[in-house]
Amino acid sequence: MSYRLFWVIILFFVLPFFIFLVGTWIYISKRKHLINILISLEYIVLSTFLLLILLTFMVGLETYIRLIFLVASVCEGSLGVGIIVGIVRSHGSDYITRFNTLIC
Repeated sequence: MSYRLFWVIILFFVLPFFIFLVGTWIYISKRKHLINILISLEYIVLSTFLLLILLTFMVGLETYIRLIFLVASVCEGSLGVGIIVGIVRSHGSDYITRFNTLIC
């Protein structure tokens, strides 16, 4: 195996898994603000999209799968931003500790 091929494999397959693990670690450890949670979830979706691009190129699947996934992730992100705007308007901030789920 040549030296260049080794780095291509590292870049294309290890990097999305590393990005996924970093996003998951941020999601687990930084749960003080709701916006941090949303950004880390978008980071995880981005790494999944990168891995999906690489796998569809390797296997030779249709490119519509990537387009459908991208549309779903954009809808998920816009819905999350809308929910955050609603929460900030109703509660005053996006701190997780300020939300009391027992009071309706």
